[in-house]
Amino acid sequence: MPRVQRHRFLPEQVWIDDDRADGGYRSVDRRTDPDLWWNSAYGNVAVVTQVEDGLPHRLDPHWITPTSSASLPSAVAQMAAAAELAPGLKVLEIGAATGYNLALISEIVGQDHAVGVEIDPALATSARAALDAAGYQKATVVTGDGQQGYVPGAPYDRIVSTAAVMSVPLPWVNQTRPGGMILTPFATTLCGQGMVRLRVDGGQAVGPFVLPLEFMLVRGQRRAARFDELFTDEAWAASRVHLLAADPAFLDDRDALFALGLQLPGVHLGTKADGRWMSSKDSWAYIDSAHVFQWGTRDLFDEAVALHDRWQKQGAPGMLRYGLTVGVAGQHPWLDTPDNFIPVRTRSAAATDTRRR
Repeated sequence: MPRVQRHRFLPEQVWIDDDRADGGYRSVDRRTDPDLWWNSAYGNVAVVTQVEDGLPHRLDPHWITPTSSASLPSAVAQMAAAAELAPGLKVLEIGAATGYNLALISEIVGQDHAVGVEIDPALATSARAALDAAGYQKATVVTGDGQQGYVPGAPYDRIVSTAAVMSVPLPWVNQTRPGGMILTPFATTLCGQGMVRLRVDGGQAVGPFVLPLEFMLVRGQRRAARFDELFTDEAWAASRVHLLAADPAFLDDRDALFALGLQLPGVHLGTKADGRWMSSKDSWAYIDSAHVFQWGTRDLFDEAVALHDRWQKQGAPGMLRYGLTVGVAGQHPWLDTPDNFIPVRTRSAAATDTRRR
């Protein structure tokens, strides 16, 4: 890391976490605030390098949505260690962004063994320019959808994603050499905090969650909650209501939410002024201080309560006890061992075991 100058990969304007009480992000311009810009470049902080997918007309001076960044240096180092990089390994990075991480990978495996794919053409162009200027002309940067990998460079010994996924793309499995590894941040619509390390063999990828790191989602897997769309006066009048029989405090427990997120794909969680809400594609639940209102084909809160009870009976396992199996049959979460699949609920209140033999 001392050999790669991070500032050479940052644009003149960046955004950092705001230290004001209301949170949000603060714009930092190298030309007008050079001290803070340099401190951000070489501090152990994530530096946002693009917001709102580069569409300036959508910008708000304070409340912006980060869409690309130079990751926290300590997290970058943890990922490099977890990926077990070594000289001569061929590595595909998903989400080249600034090019900084690809330069670090190049230092370890060799420039001609490092390939980065970036979906945003402007970011790919700037990453290529930064890498060239920093002396990494042999590293490859291509513009494309990282979910599809990069076939011309396959097979790879490592696929390392610096963008989170909710579903590990099958092309990554197909483009990884047998015995190779896929390392990617993993998120759910309930909670995103896991880095999963998958070993590829026999046409499938299997492995545990190894780090509690969070990254932005790949663009093709962003999912918006539908609560505001589904929560109509008519739906409210037709909702099923009962007294609150379970403490909803578990909806604030990150370990519980990680486990529930694996089993309730597509279910979102949010907060309103006087309660909590959950929503899926066609259902919602609203929880106030005394009642639960549920509408649609599913009773989402009841499902979450049942899964939370089961999670407690299992000993309230943390993230590191879970893993994934990914192959042509789909993506299956498991607990402790790859043969112990956990049920996934997708449509009805009854658990659906997605295990396929």
